[in-house]
Amino acid sequence: MQSKDVRTSGITATYVVTLPETTEVADVSASYRVGTLTFIELGDGESVTTSGGGKEVKLKHHKSVGVTDYDGQLDGVVAAGTEITFDLTRGKADGSAPKSTVKLPERVKLTAPQTGTTYSRRAALPVRFDSGPSDLPSLVSWAGDCIQAGSLQLEAGRTSVSIPPGSIHPVTGTPTPGRKPPTTCDVTLSLTRRTAGTLDPAFKDGSITAQSESTRQITSAP
Repeated sequence: MQSKDVRTSGITATYVVTLPETTEVADVSASYRVGTLTFIELGDGESVTTSGGGKEVKLKHHKSVGVTDYDGQLDGVVAAGTEITFDLTRGKADGSAPKSTVKLPERVKLTAPQTGTTYSRRAALPVRFDSGPSDLPSLVSWAGDCIQAGSLQLEAGRTSVSIPPGSIHPVTGTPTPGRKPPTTCDVTLSLTRRTAGTLDPAFKDGSITAQSESTRQITSAP
């Protein structure tokens, strides 16, 4: 949908800031929708910029498989507590939304398990990570072809946890005739810490979040 067909007060905005564990950049993205699935494309004279830590970037249009969003990077902007601002500038006939803000969380980095290691679902899975002091909880999650996706939340201050035996469940369901479901598969283990910000009141609805994340690829076996 073209932006000229909708007022700012009818837009649902989604803003996300992501801090990868190994690069000194903040990845930023913005998307705008009407309803659940109808994405909005900005028109002439409209733009979205992101700023923080003394840096500013105009986000670039990106479209893939029916999803329209706007992406960019803030180089060197990774310090916890840094305020990131998204500024949507619209044409004269529509109100702008210049101040959606969120603060960066502390970065996280998994130190265990290591990528490439194999763990039995009958044994405990130790998870450890490095982080600066934080008042925020963290979320450990896992997903793979032969297991059910799951997660475990850690309270603020924790930098380790042992996922108990049997907590990672194999996939259940009706197997394909003549084909046995896999019992061993690659699993993505993720650690995420997230903050929620304040969306500009000009929007109808939406969210603004900042997250630091660290992932490892391991093998899950019976």
